[in-house]
Amino acid sequence: MKGIGKFVKRAPQMMGSKVGLSQKSNDAVFDDLNRRFGIIEKYSEKLQKDSSSFRDAVKAMLLSGSGFCEHYGTLFRPMGNEIDIERAHPEATNTIVNASYFQQALDELRELLTPEVELIESRILQPVQEFISICKTVRKNITKRDHKLVDYDRHNNAYTKLRDKKEKTLKDEQNLFKVEQDYETAAADYEHYNNLMKEELPRFFEMATRFMTPLFHSFYYMQLNVYYLTLDKLQNFANGKYDISAESVARLEQDYVSQLNDASERLEALTIRKPAMPSARLLQQARSSSGAGSGSPTSTLGSKASLGRSASTTSAAPPPSYSAGGASTAAAAATTKRAPPPIPGKPGVAAKPAIQYVVALYDYAAQAEGDLTFNAGDRIEVVEKTASTEDWWTGRLNGVQGVFPGNYVRDE
Repeated sequence: MKGIGKFVKRAPQMMGSKVGLSQKSNDAVFDDLNRRFGIIEKYSEKLQKDSSSFRDAVKAMLLSGSGFCEHYGTLFRPMGNEIDIERAHPEATNTIVNASYFQQALDELRELLTPEVELIESRILQPVQEFISICKTVRKNITKRDHKLVDYDRHNNAYTKLRDKKEKTLKDEQNLFKVEQDYETAAADYEHYNNLMKEELPRFFEMATRFMTPLFHSFYYMQLNVYYLTLDKLQNFANGKYDISAESVARLEQDYVSQLNDASERLEALTIRKPAMPSARLLQQARSSSGAGSGSPTSTLGSKASLGRSASTTSAAPPPSYSAGGASTAAAAATTKRAPPPIPGKPGVAAKPAIQYVVALYDYAAQAEGDLTFNAGDRIEVVEKTASTEDWWTGRLNGVQGVFPGNYVRDE
């Protein structure tokens, strides 16, 4: 409650100083020191964050490296008796053997680097955290100094205003003494904290520099140990097994490309790498392969769709192949069946073809993009059709154009 009361008293002075209605004192020396201290606060927190990130990155490198070897070995080794990679691919024998040695080397590296990671915690992160705690204490005193400055300006403005008043009443004369005492007390408090900051902040900066120097050296040598131990362990593993010179790496890349041969093409040819076929089309293909012909219309969509979409084994002309772009395919097939254009003759007026309509016998719901959905009894405008009802026709209904099975409709 005491702090709330002080805030209420300071609020008018703080608001007035922001809009220029109240006088605000400043000290250029302290302002510069406060700016420098703010920089130390900011970058000490960044130092703590970056040190934590480095520690976590080293841990992740060790764990993921060991995990890589374990998972790689599991995938590369024959699974059961189905595949004998060593016999089928003799050139992979060294890789199979060395994978386990590589995992062992990385496990040993993790044991070597674990103490270094713990040193980052004890020699870097903990001291930085203590330094940040000290900075927070200093910041509290700076905030208190700022509050004393507000009190000083508030009492100074009140005292100056009452002192310079030309016609003072008896009550003003009585209040003048009290206001003057409050002003002198506020001035003494402000001067104490302000001089304290100007005197001790430079000393704090000097000690912070002396603190950061060994901290930097410690972190540098810890990084050096991590890199050196990692390089040493990996080089020892490669000795006698692999040539890791720059020329050898380039040659290995060329050999790898040359050994691929037609692997990419064979992978592309695998059906399991392609998107799954819609279940409706799988059903149609199954019916086509079993020799199922087109039966009488039923209430189910699958029995009717097989009449148009399956490959016909009868003497009727086969329907166009169906895909997501069924509309454009059907239109292209119909285009190839058009009669050749007439021989040019005398100019005349071409007769406008009559619009033909058909009536839907059954409901049909679109199975893919480009299909035309309709209900039994709908009147459909025919855009393109073939002589066989076993084909897919193109029609328009309510401004929407699409393909539909010809055996679902009858002539109007």
